[in-house]
This record gives sequence, structure tokens and C-alpha cells, in this order.
Amino acid sequence: MIKETEFKYCPKCATEFGPIQGNVLICPSCDLHYYINPKPANAVILENAHGEILLVVRAYEPKKGMLDVPGGFIDTKETIEESITRELKEELGLDLHEFTYVASCPDEYEYGGVSSKSLCILFKAKLPEGTELHPADDVESYEWFSKDAIPYEKIAFKGIRSLLRTLYA
Repeated sequence: MIKETEFKYCPKCATEFGPIQGNVLICPSCDLHYYINPKPANAVILENAHGEILLVVRAYEPKKGMLDVPGGFIDTKETIEESITRELKEELGLDLHEFTYVASCPDEYEYGGVSSKSLCILFKAKLPEGTELHPADDVESYEWFSKDAIPYEKIAFKGIRSLLRTLYA
């Protein structure tokens, strides 16, 4: 697994980067400053009328088969609100537009042999009674959990695990 901070060559001129300075790789040849910034992602705690929260089972790597909250990366030219609406539609067939900000956390996302920093922005929403869910996209299935029975050890990402523990443990 390679970390972004270990990238060796400048994407502009292919010269080997000098040593990292804080969160910046600097090319000694063309002076490109390549910043290592987190990739923004959204996550949503969905709560039903019984106060239970929804955890989804990841259908693909990374962390296939592990639990997560619905969400994903924010596309370019997309607001955080648009990304949440899109992800909930793609993953669960929901047409939801009302959610409340909860917290954010730094995390790490490993995919395709590259480890990248991410910044997860967590929201919460209540589902109306009788809402039907249709797992799709990268969600294999889902399960409802009471707040005192969340299986933290099965949650895919450290940041979400930590935020849920802070909120419910």
C-alpha cells in the first residue's frame, strides 16, 4: 500500500519529488507544489421511528462485507447536500432532502493500492414510518440496530466507528 505522502514523481514533469514538507510535495525541477489534502465524503445516520439506526453492508472493496453508514465521496461540482441526496438515492432508493449536520472526522481510505486521507462529514436524518429501502450500488444489504447494540467492531472505517461511539456509547 502506498500513501499519497510517498508519491515519488512529479505529475507535471516526472522529476523525483524532494522530501515532503508538512503536507506538500515540492518538485525541485518545476517547483510544482503538490498538496496532500483530504478527499471530502458524506455519511448519514438514518434513524427510524423506533430510534434504531441503519447500518449498511458494503458490497465491494474496500472493506467488503463490513458495516457502514450510507454515504460516499463528494463529486466535483457537487455541494455536500447534493452529494448526500445522490448517495441516498443510489444506495437505498431514498428521495431524502432533509438532514442535520452532526460532526466531521479525518479518516483514511485505502483503494487500488493507494492510501488517501479523507474527511467525513456526518449528518443525521429521520425516516418517515413505512419508508421502503432498496439496497443498490455499493450496498449489499442493511440492518437496523438499537443505539445500545451497535456492533462497533464490524464497522468498516475508524472515523465513523469513533463518531458513532462518541454519539451512542
